[in-house]
Parts: sequence; structure tokens; C-alpha cells
Amino acid sequence: MFKSFLVQRIANFVKNKTELSDNDVKIITNIFKVFPVPFTIRKGKNEKENKKIQINSIRKSFLRKKGWIYGVSQRILKEWHPNCKEKFIKNFVFGGWQRKNKLRERTEKEGSFTPATVLISPLMRCNYHCVGCYAQNYTKADDMPEELFERIVKEGEEMGVQFYTLLGGEPLLVFDRIYRIFKKYNDTAWAQLFTNASLLTEDVAKKLQELGNIFIQFSVEGFEKETDERRGKGAFKTTMKAMEICQKYGIPHGFSVTYTSKNADVVTSDEFIDLMIKKGCVWGWYFLYMPVFGEKEDISLMPSPEQRYNLWKRHQEIRNEKPIITIDFWGDAPLVGGCIAGKHYIHINNKGEVEPCIFTHFAADNIKEKSLKEIMASPLFKKYREIEPYDKNLLLPCPLIDHPRIIRELVKKFNLHPTHPQAENFIHQLAPKIDQYSKRVHPLMDKTWKENYDSSYQIGSCPWCYKNQQL
Repeated sequence: MFKSFLVQRIANFVKNKTELSDNDVKIITNIFKVFPVPFTIRKGKNEKENKKIQINSIRKSFLRKKGWIYGVSQRILKEWHPNCKEKFIKNFVFGGWQRKNKLRERTEKEGSFTPATVLISPLMRCNYHCVGCYAQNYTKADDMPEELFERIVKEGEEMGVQFYTLLGGEPLLVFDRIYRIFKKYNDTAWAQLFTNASLLTEDVAKKLQELGNIFIQFSVEGFEKETDERRGKGAFKTTMKAMEICQKYGIPHGFSVTYTSKNADVVTSDEFIDLMIKKGCVWGWYFLYMPVFGEKEDISLMPSPEQRYNLWKRHQEIRNEKPIITIDFWGDAPLVGGCIAGKHYIHINNKGEVEPCIFTHFAADNIKEKSLKEIMASPLFKKYREIEPYDKNLLLPCPLIDHPRIIRELVKKFNLHPTHPQAENFIHQLAPKIDQYSKRVHPLMDKTWKENYDSSYQIGSCPWCYKNQQL
């Protein structure tokens, strides 16, 4: 009862506040003392000491009123609609990370495991025809039935899933379904939705404002040249207009970039980040280009080891200096203990096939035939959780491109079937090139880990790449 009262008080504070005062800053920095934080600064003798060091770092950053911690807090208060702020606090911060703890504990006692997020692709079709994309091969007949979509969310809420990630194809093509489901679970569920922006109209924004529990992530490739080159003429201006609509209605939003060898410098530049901030983005995702969609994949688009290092370095500089949260999906693996596939997240495609990762187009089970709880307790996902992290160097978290022998052995051991046409090419035809990439990236990331995280780490000690470890 007291917790509910406290959460409502905090939600009301955030909902009605438009700016943090100096006194608010002092109170919040004291609250940080009891907040769980990732142990990314590994300078202490143990985890307790690491936590203390990390909390002090957060407090200092907040007090200097610079960087993402202070800057994003101020921007949320000023820029988001009151209903969106309230749902963020009640559904995501306290609901997802505290209230649902008992549900997650119960799920583990029953022999299963609750992912932090469930990625759902309710459809694979799209109104764009981007270069090299798979979505143009799908039709409306391939869409996930609404009943199945809702059942996944229902079971996720019963297990304590923190939030959902809605993908496609273009998910706004079925926004009516998304609206109905997240209206039904409006008091508990929270989601992020990745979109190409073309269907985000003022009417959609009004409904998002009404819901308050959906965060929009806009896919961009850089500036107009880079975005239009891949997504079609006018795509960049469409995205900027959609961001402005979100700003008008106070809809939480961010950007998502596929980081390639071609756009690496552009998407990490001050000019690009400043534009995203100007357009209201408080969050930025960086995903490495992954050649996982079949025969047309271009290995040359994979960022070089040096570009991958630069992203790791640069996104932290941005995060420390600017009022935006930037996340390098590979370089921030130390925040979550390495690879999270089959553990903290899974992907359910339009056919109901449950993949361990959005980039891993292989599956053993289908949600049409089993419950979410049963699938999370499957031998495949138990094996993922057993062998994660794959190496002490958490900057090399991926079983696809950093330790590619792992995905090949998993496919063979569990007789996994491909979930996308030509997906098997990744573990067969492309295997020699992926192995070469892995060998090139290891020395640089090993050096980075040793110099910045763990000075006792032995370079070249990965058990999967140097010691022939078996599943």
C-alpha cells in the first residue's frame, strides 16, 4: 500500500514538473544511493565497491548538470506530455523494474525465466522498399493474428516482462491493433516501437498521447543523403516531419541507426547528434550492420574493427557531454553482462517463431504451439543462459560475429530451422568471411577491454576462439 502511494506521489511530481530545481537535484542524487546500477566502472575490489564507485560517478555527473543523466531528466520534464511522463514512471520505471519483481521470481521458481523485453514483429511487410531489405517479400496474409499478438503481451505481463519492442516490417501499418492491445494493458505494459516514420500522422500522435505507454524509435541512416540513398527519395524529410509531430504532442521518441562502414563517421558526428536533439530525440540506438538476411548480403558494409572501436568510444563521449542517451548495442554489452539472447530478450516473428535474437534467424519453437513460459524454459534458451557470457571480455558479446562457432554448433545441436529465406547462408556460404572478421576484431577489442575494464584480462584467452570450447 505504501509503495503504491509512493509511486503515485513520484508520478504526480514528474507529471506536473517542467524543470528540476537545485533542491530537486540534491534530493535525486541522494536517491541514487539506493538505486541498482550497472557495474560498468570496474575499479573496486568487489561488486559492492564497484556499485559505490558507479553511484558516485552518477551523482557527480548529475551535480555538474551536464551529460545524459541530468540533461535527459530535464528534457523529459519539459518536453514530454504529462500522460507520457506518468506512464513512463508507473509502467516502466517502477512497474517494469520493481512491481513485476515478484512475477519474475515466481517464474524462475517454476523453472522458466522472464526476458526483460520481448521483441514482437506482428508483420513483416512494409510500405518502403529499402535497398537490401527483406520486407518487400511479405504480404498482409503473412501478418500475425491479433489474438496471438495480444496473447503474447498477456503472457508477458503474467511473467513480469518489463517492456515490449515492436518491430516489422512497418508496425504502424497495424497501429489499430497495437492501439487496442496497449489500451487494454494501459496500466501495466510499456513498449518501444521502431518505425520508418512515413505513417506517423497527427492522428496517430494523438492516440499515442492518449495511451502514454509507447516510445517511438525512428530509423535513420544519417542525414538526407545517407537516409534517402537507402530508404528512397524524401525519406529523411518525412522522418524529420514525424519527429516534429511527436514534439508537438509530447510523444517520447528517439532514433535508431544501422551503423555501417559507409555512415560510421556521419552518425556519430556532433552535427548529427545535435540535429537529433533539436528534433526531440532523448534516446539513440546504434546497431552494427549484420549480414544475416541471405544471399544479397554485402560483407563490406560491416563496420571495420576500428570503426567498431570508434563507436564504443564516441557514443560514450556523446552520452557524457550531451542531453541524450546513446546506446551501442555491442559496445554497451558490459552494462548487461554480455550477450542477452534467450535470456533478457527474445524475438517472436510474424509466423510465431521464437528466435533468441533479432539477428539470429533460427528457431526451435513456435508461440502458436507453446506458451511463452514453456519456450523460455526450453533446452535451447537454457543452453544460451548457461554459456553466457561467452568470454570475460564483454566487448565481444556476439555468438554470430564475435564467436561465430557458437551459432553453428547451436543450430546443429538443437536442429534449429531457418526462419527467413537463405538465413542458413550465414552459417555456410558466409562462414569463412565471418571467421575472418572475428579474427580481426578480437585483438583490438581485447586490448580495449584490458585497458579500460579489467587489467588482469589475458589477451587471446577466449575459450571459443582459442581453446576449442564445446557446447
